[in-house]
Amino acid sequence: MKVLALVNSYGARAFEWRDRLTWVQKAGLAVLMACLVGLMAQVRLPVPWSPVPVTGQTFGVFLAAVLLGRNWGGLSIGFYALAGALGLPWFAGWSGGLVCLAGPTGGYIAGFVIAAFIVGYMVDKFVWVRKFPYLLGLLLAANFVVIHGLGLLHLGAVTGTMDLKALLWMGTIPFIAGDITKVLAVAAIASVLLPDEETSRHNS
Repeated sequence: MKVLALVNSYGARAFEWRDRLTWVQKAGLAVLMACLVGLMAQVRLPVPWSPVPVTGQTFGVFLAAVLLGRNWGGLSIGFYALAGALGLPWFAGWSGGLVCLAGPTGGYIAGFVIAAFIVGYMVDKFVWVRKFPYLLGLLLAANFVVIHGLGLLHLGAVTGTMDLKALLWMGTIPFIAGDITKVLAVAAIASVLLPDEETSRHNS
């Protein structure tokens, strides 16, 4: 119990520290988290039958969302997408430019931005979401409904593949195990760092 109380107290202090930052400091953190996503994009495993590689990006996307919240978390990933589209080579394989957004992975990158805003909003708005099982469910939904949903729609348009089974084999099935692992890691980290309901009320 003492360990749990210590963890919750640390989470509350971390949240208070985040909220006391100036907008310049928050913007700096947002850029740093975008850099983390860019770095995780280089953790890349090609899938022989798919134009979409397995990467570590979603770990950085969701970590930014839960730690920075609905505004700066979403803006962080929005900056990642925009800077990459403008040519900063930090998409998978050290690539960049509009051609990446127009290519097979463009829908996933758009999904990153939307998912980050949704997750950040939910974590900031609803304290109960910060508990591990609920946060895990939220991240899984954001990953497989938002990111993969947009990713598959765009992938189908780019490749001309309208068969759902073929699309799933190209754009979702090879990534399930890795995505679940990354989501579990973020949920575990965030459930420790974010304050629970009792601590949040005490420090509000």
